[in-house]
Amino acid sequence: MLVICYGMAKSGSTLAYELVRGVLGSAGHSQARIKSKALRKRDDGNYLATVAREALEDAMAKIGSERIVAAKTHKVFTDDMFPWIEEMQAARKLQVIASYRDPRDICLSLVDHGQRSRAKGDGSYAHVGDLERAMHLVEKAIPKFRQWGAVEGTLRMFYETVAFAPDAAIDAIEAVLGVKGDREAAKKHAFEDAFTQLNKARKNRYEDELDDAQKAMMLDAFGVFIEKVCGRNDQEWFSRHRRRVMRRLAAESAAGDGTANGDGAAGGG
Repeated sequence: MLVICYGMAKSGSTLAYELVRGVLGSAGHSQARIKSKALRKRDDGNYLATVAREALEDAMAKIGSERIVAAKTHKVFTDDMFPWIEEMQAARKLQVIASYRDPRDICLSLVDHGQRSRAKGDGSYAHVGDLERAMHLVEKAIPKFRQWGAVEGTLRMFYETVAFAPDAAIDAIEAVLGVKGDREAAKKHAFEDAFTQLNKARKNRYEDELDDAQKAMMLDAFGVFIEKVCGRNDQEWFSRHRRRVMRRLAAESAAGDGTANGDGAAGGG
């Protein structure tokens, strides 16, 4: 089984990925790098450079049916792959774990990262110089998270749980993957041995670090996500997106069938 660990940037996605790796490794599933066209050329883990169907099929074939391997990505799949992703997940050939965080804290973390990158002459997020730029990145990331999160059977992992209640996170990981690991070894791997960008590792940074005007600006931009996802993990918010995608795919399929049968000729009306 291929475990796709998707995460919004600066949402604790690396920590979630390493916790999954720790659980799987302690349960007897080697997390050694797999040789697949889907992967980025790195030596420190499995990172999906693409989530195209052919590439994912290649990765699943390389893993086989007896092993479970986690791979991290910030990529998102196209709408036409939605039914296939669900089919693979239902067949236990693939499992999605999607991590998320309060957008206000993501923005603060992005700004911090940008400051460090500019100081070091590093290109990673160096262009993020203020909250407005960070907000723009988060606005583009939310639909990607919703796409992964809307797949039936996806495990959605909140940063607050992964970072500050890891035993509860491990319970959820073990349940969805059907494994039983050594949780102390898994936590040691994720929090001590692996490279994770914890930054300030604080809950609700925005409460102390944003002024009233900035808080109002963030609520205006992200209020629905904060309430429905961070506050309630509202399944209906995800299900609505899934229904829209499925209806659109069904309509496109019907239109294609009509064209094939001579019913879709141009010039009608």
